[in-house]
Amino acid sequence: MISISVPRQCPCQPGSIECGYYMLKFMREIVDEGVEILANNNVGRRKDEYTDDDIDGVREEWSNFVSNFIFR
Repeated sequence: MISISVPRQCPCQPGSIECGYYMLKFMREIVDEGVEILANNNVGRRKDEYTDDDIDGVREEWSNFVSNFIFR
């Protein structure tokens, strides 16, 4: 079997439960940087995985949004 190394185009989740956070972080980067980030293959700034701090940022932004929506 021949193995071909393909550079990652975005960070890949390490397990099976982080998909929502990875999707939200991916979408946030597109919103912040513009769709050009997809053409440049620079989503996640070429990280293999998002860090715990990256995921915590998604959690915080999401919880703030939901809290403001509920308690407005």
